[in-house]
Amino acid sequence: MYNSVKQNILDKNLIETGNNVLIGLSGGPDSVFLFHNLRELKTLLNFNLYASHINHMYRGKDAWRDEDFVRDLCLKYGIKLFVKRKHAGEYARELKVTEEEAGRILRYQFFNDNLKEIGQGKIAVAHNLNDQAETVLQRIIRGSGIDGLSAMSFKKGNLIRPMLNVPKLEVLNYLKENNYEYCIDKTNLHDDYGRNKIRLNLIPYLEKNFNPNIQNTLYRMSETMERDKKIIEKYIEREFNDILIKKTDKKVILDIKKLKHLEYGESGRIIRRAVKELKGNTANIEMKHIDYAVDFLKTGNTGRKISLPEGFTIEISYDNFIVNKIVENIPNFKYNIVLGKSLYIPEVRKVLLCRVLNVFEYKNSDKRSISLDYDKINGDLVIRNRRPGDSMIPCGMKGRKKIKDIFIDLKIPAEERESKLIIADDDKILWLEGFRIHNSLKVSSSTKKILNITMEEQH
Repeated sequence: MYNSVKQNILDKNLIETGNNVLIGLSGGPDSVFLFHNLRELKTLLNFNLYASHINHMYRGKDAWRDEDFVRDLCLKYGIKLFVKRKHAGEYARELKVTEEEAGRILRYQFFNDNLKEIGQGKIAVAHNLNDQAETVLQRIIRGSGIDGLSAMSFKKGNLIRPMLNVPKLEVLNYLKENNYEYCIDKTNLHDDYGRNKIRLNLIPYLEKNFNPNIQNTLYRMSETMERDKKIIEKYIEREFNDILIKKTDKKVILDIKKLKHLEYGESGRIIRRAVKELKGNTANIEMKHIDYAVDFLKTGNTGRKISLPEGFTIEISYDNFIVNKIVENIPNFKYNIVLGKSLYIPEVRKVLLCRVLNVFEYKNSDKRSISLDYDKINGDLVIRNRRPGDSMIPCGMKGRKKIKDIFIDLKIPAEERESKLIIADDDKILWLEGFRIHNSLKVSSSTKKILNITMEEQH
């Protein structure tokens, strides 16, 4: 057993007692190294070990050789193996990304599907110290900031990298000393794309001409950046929560006045944090995109909107700075209301319940529901979203007002308006969700029966 792997697991709490651990097993030297170490540790540390292999199918017979090797390895040691076959090149064309990125997406989707099947746990991948050095150099070339230069971490969510500080040379020595076989991916020997060029050309050049220990130096730098990043994230998290007004699974609303008072870099990080809240990560959100958003914050006016990559928009609406995750337009909908029976409206994922109560059952203190004078309703009740030209006489007013103007007066963002519920009878709008009831239906001393409306959102 290679002792650093065990110490990393213990010191960094990568695996807990009883965990299910799924290793991404390609058959290459790094993953085979990790496989044997985890195999020897699973009894000692009391966890369950599984393996997952993807045959990307674009390397011809070599891809099938790797799959056969991994199957035999897992069979020999009694480890359950999951296998998926998917051509990474075809998948890249589907997603309109590089083969490298398509392969990464495919792997992690498959790993997480496997985890669900076995009951959740950890995904162990075999990135080593050399991989970390390559990643740091790649990001320096791209012009990354502190977040990018911290590169990969030992633990991120359910992903663990138990051998991140193990040099490649020691991986190979360990396998040789223990007579463990492994596969060679010949594509790693070609310098026809960025990462291979860094590994095969740039790092050897730096080692020869500048620093023979450059890979350890870059690894230490990534560790320093990781510590600094955590300090910054702790501060930004506090600021984000102070500026946050509201968040849902589709949008984050920030206080624009507070956001504008921050330094340029601070507001940029807050915006990035808002995107992460919706997306789960900030992959493909580059510094130029954040700078664009901050410039928009400083100069934009109410009603303006800009787009970010991967289906995100940013808009200014009165005192709100809003980050949106684009969703499909909500279609027109209309449902008949059955009194006393819950109604689910799938277009907006809301549940409505309308009940008729005697006046003595009425509780004015109930903040979760709305009550109307039932005897003043004409005909059948329907629930729908707005239509062009909709209007009503809001409570406390004598004149009719367009629903559109009510939304404008109440500063309701345009993209929220189609999701607001309206209850109407045969000749008028009785209720606009969250804002207004019809003036003629307010509960008074002469009211005998009450229409009680309760609405809940389903997530």
